[in-house]
Amino acid sequence: MGQPVTMLFCAGAVKAGTSWLYEYLRGHPETYMRSIKEMQFFNKLDEGALSARVKRMEKEIAAMEQELDSGKARFPIWVMEQIADRLDYIAVLKAADPVPDYLRYLTKGAAGKRLVGEMTPEYGLLPVARMRDLQGLAADVRWVFVMRDPVERLWSHVRMLVKRAAVAPEGFAAAGVAKFDDVLAGGALDVTARGDYAAIHGRLVQAVPADKRLVTTYEGMITPAGVARVTGFLGLSDHPAPLQKRVHAGIAVDMPDSLRQRARDWLKPQYAFVAATLGLPQDWESFPEFGSEVA
Repeated sequence: MGQPVTMLFCAGAVKAGTSWLYEYLRGHPETYMRSIKEMQFFNKLDEGALSARVKRMEKEIAAMEQELDSGKARFPIWVMEQIADRLDYIAVLKAADPVPDYLRYLTKGAAGKRLVGEMTPEYGLLPVARMRDLQGLAADVRWVFVMRDPVERLWSHVRMLVKRAAVAPEGFAAAGVAKFDDVLAGGALDVTARGDYAAIHGRLVQAVPADKRLVTTYEGMITPAGVARVTGFLGLSDHPAPLQKRVHAGIAVDMPDSLRQRARDWLKPQYAFVAATLGLPQDWESFPEFGSEVA
């Protein structure tokens, strides 16, 4: 077998299990995924922000080198692989014509594999024209779009942002509520956009042929049937999946009931969209007015 026959992109959503899917696919014997899960290539290219991506990579390399020097790295070989991948990727980002170098980067070392790709959830926000461009990067380009219960996804997204802000533990819950209030008040449009399933799905429908896109849910994906659906769509053989493993689980903070009700009301259009296109999964928030639920 020569070059991989399938190229994979992910349309998100953020905090909807894309890291779990990446780790599963990276461990599949028929795939080749670089150690950088989110390349952030095409969104940064369109923003004219590849140089900022270089700086981010350089900071990550410095932190990893410090981890190695201190002897605190639990898996030194894995850390060294990540450093090497980032150094290669920086060269891509600095290239005068980076797209061909990006393609070579994805496939370097992938001989004999069936699938390569990356999983940048922000690609779900790409314009339709750019998504169509990506369809021409290989003979077989496929997309996966993973959704999660909208209320749970938003609360997880907010907690991730609060964690990144290095809020002290004693103030974490209050900061989470404040950030959540900000989102519901329209003060964090990027968070809103990354959970707008209807808009993301609409762009995919316009840009990607129906047989080249898979829409699933996090809750349904981490089941034997869900994994089989993903591997079948990607043309891969069955491979055991760590169904009980959680990747990048956030700090556990319960959502206040009053906040949950507000979020539920605010996100009702997303539930309505999913109910109309897929049917609401049984373990999502229940909206009897949307009709019968599906597994």
